[in-house]
Amino acid sequence: MANATATKGRRRRRRASAKASSATWPWVLALVGTAGAILAYENSDLLRRWLSGSGSVAAIQQRLATSAKPQKPPEPVAAPAHPLQKPSIPALTPPLPLAKVGEEGLIGKGYSGTFYFCGTSGLDNCVSGGDLFWFKKQAIRIADIAAPATEDARCPTEREKGFAAKVRLRDLLNAGSFELVDWPNQNEDGRGRKLRVVMRNGQSLGSQMAGEGLVHAAGKPARPWC
Repeated sequence: MANATATKGRRRRRRASAKASSATWPWVLALVGTAGAILAYENSDLLRRWLSGSGSVAAIQQRLATSAKPQKPPEPVAAPAHPLQKPSIPALTPPLPLAKVGEEGLIGKGYSGTFYFCGTSGLDNCVSGGDLFWFKKQAIRIADIAAPATEDARCPTEREKGFAAKVRLRDLLNAGSFELVDWPNQNEDGRGRKLRVVMRNGQSLGSQMAGEGLVHAAGKPARPWC
Protein backbone atom coordinates (compact mmCIF):
# COMPACT_ATOMS: atom_id res chain seq x y z
CA MET A 1 0.00 0.00 0.00
CA ALA A 2 2.79 2.32 0.96
CA ASN A 3 4.64 1.56 -2.29
CA ALA A 4 1.68 2.43 -4.42
CA THR A 5 1.25 5.69 -2.67
CA ALA A 6 4.93 6.56 -3.21
CA THR A 7 4.71 5.68 -6.87
CA LYS A 8 1.73 7.94 -7.36
CA GLY A 9 3.58 10.76 -5.63
CA ARG A 10 6.53 10.46 -7.96
CA ARG A 11 4.28 10.50 -10.97
CA ARG A 12 2.56 13.64 -9.80
CA ARG A 13 5.92 15.37 -9.23
CA ARG A 14 7.10 14.44 -12.77
CA ARG A 15 3.95 15.78 -14.35
CA ALA A 16 4.27 19.00 -12.35
CA SER A 17 7.93 19.36 -13.38
CA ALA A 18 7.04 18.76 -17.04
CA LYS A 19 4.28 21.36 -16.88
CA ALA A 20 6.64 23.83 -15.28
CA SER A 21 9.27 23.20 -18.01
CA SER A 22 6.76 23.60 -20.81
CA ALA A 23 5.55 26.83 -19.26
CA THR A 24 9.14 28.21 -18.99
CA TRP A 25 10.19 27.69 -22.65
CA PRO A 26 8.04 30.48 -24.13
CA TRP A 27 9.62 32.95 -21.78
CA VAL A 28 13.12 31.79 -22.71
CA LEU A 29 12.37 32.08 -26.41
CA ALA A 30 10.88 35.56 -25.91
CA LEU A 31 13.99 36.60 -23.99
CA VAL A 32 16.28 35.31 -26.73
CA GLY A 33 14.27 37.09 -29.42
CA THR A 34 14.32 40.34 -27.48
CA ALA A 35 18.10 40.11 -27.02
CA GLY A 36 18.56 39.36 -30.72
CA ALA A 37 16.45 42.34 -31.70
CA ILE A 38 18.50 44.61 -29.44
CA LEU A 39 21.76 43.30 -30.91
CA ALA A 40 20.43 43.70 -34.44
CA TYR A 41 19.41 47.30 -33.75
CA GLU A 42 22.74 48.20 -32.17
CA ASN A 43 24.66 46.59 -35.08
CA SER A 44 22.31 47.55 -37.89
CA ASP A 45 25.11 49.15 -40.01
CA LEU A 46 27.27 46.04 -39.73
CA LEU A 47 24.30 43.84 -40.51
CA ARG A 48 23.42 45.88 -43.64
CA ARG A 49 26.98 45.67 -44.93
CA TRP A 50 27.00 41.96 -44.30
CA LEU A 51 23.68 41.43 -45.99
CA SER A 52 24.72 43.64 -48.95
CA GLY A 53 27.30 41.06 -49.95
CA SER A 54 30.42 41.89 -48.01
CA GLY A 55 29.61 39.16 -45.55
CA SER A 56 27.67 36.89 -47.90
CA VAL A 57 28.69 33.32 -48.48
CA ALA A 58 29.46 34.03 -52.17
CA ALA A 59 31.71 36.96 -51.27
CA ILE A 60 33.52 34.91 -48.64
CA GLN A 61 34.02 32.05 -51.10
CA GLN A 62 35.37 34.50 -53.72
CA ARG A 63 37.85 35.95 -51.24
CA LEU A 64 38.93 32.48 -50.19
CA ALA A 65 39.40 31.41 -53.81
CA THR A 66 41.40 34.58 -54.57
CA SER A 67 43.63 34.17 -51.56
CA ALA A 68 44.16 30.48 -52.38
CA LYS A 69 45.68 31.30 -55.78
CA PRO A 70 49.43 32.04 -55.76
CA GLN A 71 49.96 35.72 -56.34
CA LYS A 72 52.51 36.52 -59.01
CA PRO A 73 54.99 39.21 -58.08
CA PRO A 74 54.48 42.39 -60.09
CA GLU A 75 56.61 42.48 -63.15
CA PRO A 76 59.14 45.30 -63.13
CA VAL A 77 58.29 48.06 -65.54
CA ALA A 78 61.18 48.58 -67.89
CA ALA A 79 62.20 52.17 -68.25
CA PRO A 80 62.16 53.47 -71.81
CA ALA A 81 65.54 53.07 -73.38
CA HIS A 82 67.15 56.35 -74.18
CA PRO A 83 70.45 56.54 -75.98
CA LEU A 84 73.14 58.11 -73.95
CA GLN A 85 73.60 61.62 -75.12
CA LYS A 86 77.18 62.64 -75.06
CA PRO A 87 77.84 66.28 -74.38
CA SER A 88 78.62 68.08 -77.54
CA ILE A 89 82.25 69.08 -77.65
CA PRO A 90 83.08 71.87 -80.03
CA ALA A 91 85.60 70.88 -82.62
CA LEU A 92 89.00 72.21 -81.89
CA THR A 93 90.16 74.50 -84.63
CA PRO A 94 93.74 75.58 -84.94
CA PRO A 95 94.30 79.18 -83.96
CA LEU A 96 94.47 81.61 -86.82
CA PRO A 97 97.92 82.98 -87.50
CA LEU A 98 98.42 86.41 -86.08
CA ALA A 99 98.55 89.00 -88.82
CA LYS A 100 101.03 91.77 -88.59
CA VAL A 101 99.57 95.17 -87.89
CA GLY A 102 98.36 96.86 -91.05
CA GLU A 103 99.13 93.96 -93.42
CA GLU A 104 95.52 92.78 -93.88
CA GLY A 105 94.43 92.62 -97.53
CA LEU A 106 97.75 93.71 -99.04
CA ILE A 107 97.81 90.72 -101.40
CA GLY A 108 94.65 89.55 -103.12
CA LYS A 109 91.73 90.47 -105.37
CA GLY A 110 88.61 92.56 -105.07
CA TYR A 111 89.98 95.49 -103.12
CA SER A 112 88.49 98.92 -103.56
CA GLY A 113 88.07 102.22 -101.82
CA THR A 114 87.60 105.94 -102.27
CA PHE A 115 91.01 107.58 -102.47
CA TYR A 116 91.91 111.20 -101.84
CA PHE A 117 95.20 113.06 -101.71
CA CYS A 118 97.21 112.47 -98.57
CA GLY A 119 97.19 115.39 -96.17
CA THR A 120 93.44 115.96 -96.47
CA SER A 121 92.24 112.52 -95.30
CA GLY A 122 95.16 111.32 -93.20
CA LEU A 123 97.35 108.37 -94.06
CA ASP A 124 94.52 106.01 -95.07
CA ASN A 125 93.15 105.42 -98.59
CA CYS A 126 95.06 108.34 -100.02
CA VAL A 127 97.54 108.97 -102.83
CA SER A 128 100.90 110.48 -101.93
CA GLY A 129 102.62 110.41 -105.36
CA GLY A 130 102.47 108.96 -108.86
CA ASP A 131 103.78 105.62 -107.61
CA LEU A 132 102.92 105.73 -103.89
CA PHE A 133 99.59 105.43 -102.02
CA TRP A 134 98.28 104.42 -98.62
CA PHE A 135 95.81 101.55 -98.28
CA LYS A 136 94.58 100.07 -95.01
CA LYS A 137 97.01 102.38 -93.23
CA GLN A 138 100.01 100.89 -95.03
CA ALA A 139 102.27 102.65 -97.51
CA ILE A 140 102.31 100.80 -100.85
CA ARG A 141 104.95 101.50 -103.45
CA ILE A 142 103.96 100.50 -107.00
CA ALA A 143 106.91 98.27 -107.83
CA ASP A 144 106.79 98.19 -111.64
CA ILE A 145 107.08 101.97 -112.25
CA ALA A 146 109.06 105.02 -111.23
CA ALA A 147 107.15 108.32 -111.04
CA PRO A 148 108.44 111.92 -111.07
CA ALA A 149 108.69 113.57 -107.67
CA THR A 150 106.49 116.38 -106.43
CA GLU A 151 107.85 117.61 -103.10
CA ASP A 152 111.52 116.90 -103.88
CA ALA A 153 111.28 117.74 -107.59
CA ARG A 154 114.47 119.02 -109.22
CA CYS A 155 112.59 121.36 -111.52
CA PRO A 156 109.07 122.70 -112.08
CA THR A 157 108.59 120.35 -115.02
CA GLU A 158 109.21 117.30 -112.85
CA ARG A 159 106.84 118.69 -110.21
CA GLU A 160 104.10 119.21 -112.80
CA LYS A 161 104.58 115.72 -114.24
CA GLY A 162 104.67 114.28 -110.76
CA PHE A 163 101.39 115.99 -109.90
CA ALA A 164 99.78 114.74 -113.14
CA ALA A 165 100.89 111.17 -112.34
CA LYS A 166 99.48 111.58 -108.80
CA VAL A 167 96.07 112.65 -110.10
CA ARG A 168 96.01 109.83 -112.62
CA LEU A 169 96.83 107.21 -110.00
CA ARG A 170 94.01 108.48 -107.77
CA ASP A 171 91.53 108.31 -110.65
CA LEU A 172 92.61 104.78 -111.59
CA LEU A 173 92.30 103.52 -108.00
CA ASN A 174 88.80 105.02 -107.72
CA ALA A 175 87.71 103.52 -111.06
CA GLY A 176 86.86 100.13 -109.52
CA SER A 177 88.17 97.14 -107.67
CA PHE A 178 91.80 96.20 -108.08
CA GLU A 179 94.22 93.43 -107.24
CA LEU A 180 97.44 93.67 -105.28
CA VAL A 181 100.22 91.32 -106.42
CA ASP A 182 103.47 90.83 -104.57
CA TRP A 183 106.75 91.82 -106.18
CA PRO A 184 109.07 88.82 -106.77
CA ASN A 185 111.83 88.31 -104.21
CA GLN A 186 111.18 91.57 -102.39
CA ASN A 187 108.37 92.58 -100.06
CA GLU A 188 109.47 96.09 -99.01
CA ASP A 189 111.73 98.85 -100.22
CA GLY A 190 114.48 100.43 -98.14
CA ARG A 191 111.96 102.70 -96.37
CA GLY A 192 109.62 99.92 -95.23
CA ARG A 193 106.97 100.49 -97.89
CA LYS A 194 105.25 97.42 -99.34
CA LEU A 195 106.21 96.63 -102.91
CA ARG A 196 103.13 95.66 -104.89
CA VAL A 197 101.87 95.58 -108.48
CA VAL A 198 98.35 96.98 -108.91
CA MET A 199 96.30 95.00 -111.43
CA ARG A 200 92.83 95.32 -112.93
CA ASN A 201 91.37 92.89 -115.46
CA GLY A 202 94.80 91.35 -115.95
CA GLN A 203 96.49 94.67 -116.77
CA SER A 204 98.98 96.54 -114.62
CA LEU A 205 97.86 100.07 -113.75
CA GLY A 206 101.53 101.06 -113.59
CA SER A 207 102.11 99.80 -117.14
CA GLN A 208 99.04 101.76 -118.24
CA MET A 209 100.46 104.97 -116.75
CA ALA A 210 103.86 104.25 -118.35
CA GLY A 211 102.14 103.89 -121.71
CA GLU A 212 100.53 107.30 -121.17
CA GLY A 213 103.96 108.86 -120.61
CA LEU A 214 103.29 109.81 -116.98
CA VAL A 215 105.81 107.43 -115.37
CA HIS A 216 108.78 105.26 -116.34
CA ALA A 217 108.56 101.46 -116.40
CA ALA A 218 110.80 99.72 -113.86
CA GLY A 219 113.93 98.05 -115.21
CA LYS A 220 114.41 100.48 -118.07
CA PRO A 221 117.07 103.22 -118.21
CA ALA A 222 115.85 106.27 -116.28
CA ARG A 223 115.27 109.41 -118.31
CA PRO A 224 115.50 112.87 -116.80
CA TRP A 225 112.22 114.68 -116.06
CA CYS A 226 113.67 118.13 -116.40
